[in-house]
Amino acid sequence: MSLWKRACLYSIREKGKTITLLAFLLVMAAMMLTCLSIQSATETANANIKKALLGYFTINAKHLENGIPEDTVSSILAIDGLSGRYTLRSYSHANYYDAGGKPLEISTEGAAQVPEGYENAGKIVANSNSQEDSYFTDGGFELIEGNAITDASRNEALVHEKFAQRNGLAMGDFMLLGSVEDENRTRLVTVTGIFRNTREQDSIGIAPSCDLYENIVFTDLSTASFLLYGTNSKTSVQYGDFYVNDPDELDRIMAEVQEFPGVDWGNCILTRYDNDYQNAKESLKGLQSIVFIAIAVVSVICFLVLALFLTLRLRGRVHETGVYLAMGISKSSVLMQYLLEVFLAAALALLLAYGASTAISNQIGSGLLSQVTAQTYETVDLTGNIESMEEPTIDLGLSEIKVTVSARDFLIVCAFGMVLCIASTALAAYPIMKMKPKSILSQMS
Repeated sequence: MSLWKRACLYSIREKGKTITLLAFLLVMAAMMLTCLSIQSATETANANIKKALLGYFTINAKHLENGIPEDTVSSILAIDGLSGRYTLRSYSHANYYDAGGKPLEISTEGAAQVPEGYENAGKIVANSNSQEDSYFTDGGFELIEGNAITDASRNEALVHEKFAQRNGLAMGDFMLLGSVEDENRTRLVTVTGIFRNTREQDSIGIAPSCDLYENIVFTDLSTASFLLYGTNSKTSVQYGDFYVNDPDELDRIMAEVQEFPGVDWGNCILTRYDNDYQNAKESLKGLQSIVFIAIAVVSVICFLVLALFLTLRLRGRVHETGVYLAMGISKSSVLMQYLLEVFLAAALALLLAYGASTAISNQIGSGLLSQVTAQTYETVDLTGNIESMEEPTIDLGLSEIKVTVSARDFLIVCAFGMVLCIASTALAAYPIMKMKPKSILSQMS
């Protein structure tokens, strides 16, 4: 009788033992596949988080006499690792005049005071893309006419609709912006857009007149640079936000930035913004550690339990082993039969575990990944103050992650399962296999 036939007949004859072995191996394989699939999914989650929670750093050069020069900005953007996305900003105050030099009227209702020298002045906000400025993204401002100011804009201005109505300004009209510190710095700009605020200002009665929403004018970086620094040919800015491809490289990139000459970096403030990513990353690392420990514990337990189960099983087969030896069948053939019986159950268990673990992994894994990334997120308000707030509904890109059993994970579990079966069977059969045939036959009687 062939080895395969003996193994199949025994598995069919001892249905109870075979089903018990099959159930144990099924649970073992399902647990291993679930752990491995969750661990693989955390790598995908980490990549998604890097895209969703872009790391960036801000250069605050407000205290520099000439800000951040244009050539320095170009050098920064050439650093390897930057995503190419950036925002340049400047803030100042300016007096408002019509094209003929007559002062324009500002709003003073709700102002805490009208500072001396600011009777016709307001806040100037310059951004490389006004639509991405925090006033529009977080403050409730919306453009109702015209186009946003971009990095390519020159001598353009966006004004509040009430300011435009008060002073009879319309799209295409000209107005003068004059520096409050140097009356010789004036720039003629064209009204290319009109905006409104959809939220009431929360600093009514606290803010000076020049900082009221109705008195804010958005302009291009070139105009702001002239008002702040008197530069004509080149543009300097007060702030720069630079986004990176990999938040883990922020330290290297920021260190490289501070090596550029021509800027007094000692009087600049470089701030990194990657708390969201670091929080989520630490959570994912914690989950990976837990899964790794779970894999190790499951492996050890499975080996010990399987070895114990097979030992008890083979102890009852001493008589059978003696008969095989009396028939002239070698010990190696007998051991291969016992191993083949386990392999048959393991193969069926792995196939069943593949389907079961796919459903289990998706349910457990998605829940764990969503839970570990529900952290406290950082937000920066319009005045630059950092606050912490809970954002439980922020999408980190995890909603698209399907925790599935990959072919690689399945092959790993198959290989591990086979090794486990071989080791357990060998350990369980060793006490019998080391006995001499005569000893085994004597025990039969």
